[in-house]
Amino acid sequence: MLFNVSGLVQEGIGAVRRYEVDGALVSEGREPEQVSGNAEFLRTKAGVLVRAHLKLERRETCSRCATPLRDALSIEFEEEFLQVVDATGRLVEERPDPDAFIIDDRHMLDLTEAIRQYREAQAEIAPLCREDCKGLCPECGRDLNLEECGCEDAVIDVRWAGLASLRTASEGKE
Repeated sequence: MLFNVSGLVQEGIGAVRRYEVDGALVSEGREPEQVSGNAEFLRTKAGVLVRAHLKLERRETCSRCATPLRDALSIEFEEEFLQVVDATGRLVEERPDPDAFIIDDRHMLDLTEAIRQYREAQAEIAPLCREDCKGLCPECGRDLNLEECGCEDAVIDVRWAGLASLRTASEGKE
């Protein structure tokens, strides 16, 4: 999601441009996710302040039952992108921090990394298809949201095997 801001950086501080954003966010290990919305670019002394209001079509997998999920994630941020060269093409005297968002030497501003970082910051650690998701049977792999299986009674966790044998012994005495 590249924007040419050469005209904006030649204008005075306070100049504003508004853009529609429509593209795909490509992140390592994920399918491309559709991003749309709008962004306002405000010329600052050191670069361009971006105020973005975006919607991202998030694709996840339920952490319990492995069902694919799709929902909309609202991403809003305000970040300053710093120039590495001035409007004439000369290197700026004070180099931006290596972790700062930058406007490259061709006056191109790329929103991709900022969107990716805000997407990751809002991502759920263990997304669920629904709060009461029962997950998969650890023995047979059936989706317990769709059908029950007979494995539950037969499965004994080895850590509790000693207690289970006591239960069996006490049931026999009655």
